[in-house]
Amino acid sequence: MLLEAKDSKVSRISLPNVPGGAEAFELAAKFCYGINVEFTLSNVAMLKCVAHFLEMTEEFSEKNLETRAEAYLKETVLPNISNTISVLHRCETLVPTSEEISLVSRLINAIANNACKEQLTTGLQKLDHNFPSKTITNMEPETPSEWWGKSLNVLSLDFFQRVLSAVKSKGLKQDMISKILINYAHNSLQGIVRDHHAVKGCFPDLELQKKQRVIVEAISGLLPTQSRKSPVPMAFLSSLLKAAIAASASTSCRSDLERRIGLQLDQAILEDILIPTNSHQNTHGTIYDTDSILRIFSNFLNLDEEDEEDNNNNHLRDESEMVYDYDSPGSPKQSSILKVSKLMDNYLAEVALDPNLLPSKFISLAELLPDHARIVSDGLYRAVDIFLKVKICFSLKLPFHCKLYFYILHYCSITNCYK
Repeated sequence: MLLEAKDSKVSRISLPNVPGGAEAFELAAKFCYGINVEFTLSNVAMLKCVAHFLEMTEEFSEKNLETRAEAYLKETVLPNISNTISVLHRCETLVPTSEEISLVSRLINAIANNACKEQLTTGLQKLDHNFPSKTITNMEPETPSEWWGKSLNVLSLDFFQRVLSAVKSKGLKQDMISKILINYAHNSLQGIVRDHHAVKGCFPDLELQKKQRVIVEAISGLLPTQSRKSPVPMAFLSSLLKAAIAASASTSCRSDLERRIGLQLDQAILEDILIPTNSHQNTHGTIYDTDSILRIFSNFLNLDEEDEEDNNNNHLRDESEMVYDYDSPGSPKQSSILKVSKLMDNYLAEVALDPNLLPSKFISLAELLPDHARIVSDGLYRAVDIFLKVKICFSLKLPFHCKLYFYILHYCSITNCYK
């Protein structure tokens, strides 16, 4: 470049395309002049890329920089999952060179291969340690504090998605994939998933809202296959739906999460289905998104029809998986729908406190479940009683102290302290 320069007095040359910038070029220059360059997890990706860029290969010198970097990768980085993740994170600032030399794909494949090897080894160790103990089927896999899955939190969303796709294709168990997703979501959503009270649909920064939407949609798309025995906890699905609504995620994303919750609705508690509305899209000023809950409960009720179709297509199904009618007293389905009916009654009692809730919405929720879903209707009557009192209270524009007395009355009713 100096020889080709027209000005013989040129004092500065710009090298804008050097991967790793000035720091990488300086290390390469020191290596050329015999100064010892120490390879670390922080610089090995950079040195590998700059060596390729500057053609520092065996063709020009033995044990050149590219060869040294490759040896460090094979000996120290690739055999260790956490080390590989750390180096992969460094590659994010070295694109496109790190992609062109296949460093990124090699690191991702190494993570996937090592994760599945660890899964197999851990399973064999547990089997050897517990056999023939009868408690083996009840054991929950422990997650150590230094678990490698937590290291994935440092990755950008694009690299994280590629790693998850790789470990899925290699056969990593769904419960492990769920743990990885939960860890990443907790970290990347900056507390929104951890604390649903922060999800009120109020994003002063539209760029932040867009970022949250992209993350929520990506996490939802990476969730394991939908099933009633999904390893994804109900609380996490609920928090993810709350975040999706707050960030105005796509309809397909919200529908997918609603269906997942519907599949496991008999495992939910009241907190899980108290879904706040998006304040920017809420025309009625209601507190909770009742439309979403209607769809979730409808999804649960439609499971019976789907099971019947599956049963007709598979006549050799095991007796433990047989489809039962809701009306059968000993049916597992009956026990599930009774749990869901109690959940609905508790939900009705909670949303009944919202003075902006339309009677038509309340009635739609109250009439959603079939008659056989409730053995007793006390919970439903209590919710109707609360709803009517709230409507009377606010329609008459009673003073604040009267409203306060009403809330005390409501508390007494839900705690059965009428006296």
